[in-house]
Amino acid sequence: MNARERFASLVKERLLAAGFSYKKFGEEVGQVPHQTVSRWVNAQGLPEYDRLAAISKLLEIDREVLHRLWVEAITERSRKVAGEPVETGRSDLNDRVADGFEELEAMKRRMAKLEEEVRQLKRKG
Repeated sequence: MNARERFASLVKERLLAAGFSYKKFGEEVGQVPHQTVSRWVNAQGLPEYDRLAAISKLLEIDREVLHRLWVEAITERSRKVAGEPVETGRSDLNDRVADGFEELEAMKRRMAKLEEEVRQLKRKG
């Protein structure tokens, strides 16, 4: 999976989880047509840099993680255009990002469980 595909996969996963339509998400990001959002989630294009903050906020993606994936995708695209070799394997950074996402998801599950326990204790007490 190349960098643009990893970026697209993350955005698509979070977009679906948040329940956004492409049209509604495009409006929330800042008047982006639904066709453009479709290109982002299908690895056919990348958003402009100035849209990353809104994407990060709306999809609850760590801003630094999203930025790193975007930079990797832009760098990869630039190398292709320049005719330079493009590494397609996973880098150490990619592995750390993936590990970070897994850890974040585990933390969210633990937090939800703790919140439920607190609600139950409040009802009893």
